[in-house]
Amino acid sequence: MDTYKIDLLSAGLGGKTFEYEIGDNFFAQIDGLIQRGTIHTTVACLSAGSIFKFQIQSVGTVIVPCDRCLSDLELRIETTDELNVKLGDEYADDGECVIVPEAEGYLDLAQFIYEFIVLSMPITCSHEPGKCDEAMMHELSRHQATRSGEEDAEQEDSASGDALEEDMGEDSDEPVDSRWAALKQLKNKL
Repeated sequence: MDTYKIDLLSAGLGGKTFEYEIGDNFFAQIDGLIQRGTIHTTVACLSAGSIFKFQIQSVGTVIVPCDRCLSDLELRIETTDELNVKLGDEYADDGECVIVPEAEGYLDLAQFIYEFIVLSMPITCSHEPGKCDEAMMHELSRHQATRSGEEDAEQEDSASGDALEEDMGEDSDEPVDSRWAALKQLKNKL
């Protein structure tokens, strides 16, 4: 990942442009949400001096898991972002400007490029309706039906009815709350 390091102390950095072809190896080393991809990234240093302004433009496609069926989903990426950097005593990132230790003098762009790509992705990444993996969607609908009680409704009703009768004190000598008795009458009508 040394190719993504820029020497901020080098002369003539202002106006310089860096080109990167980002592939699967890059995403494997970052180890994040994106599994694979092919991105062309251009980094232009717009100004140098007390504050360095970098314009980072990334165009290409990435492969991420679909939020619905977990199959591979190809997303088109097009993003242009700006990164402000200045030299200081120790590393800091306040959101507006990144401070790089002057003793070190290098800016590692890899994480920033990755973050800009991720931020350009939609919040939910899923296939178009009807394009998800059919086997996974079948399993998902089967489990949702079970959770919603469609398949096991009768078993759950009888189990909860037995528990209700126990709670109502039918087999015990404790007095029954009138509200529970009213609920039992409703259950018996069904």
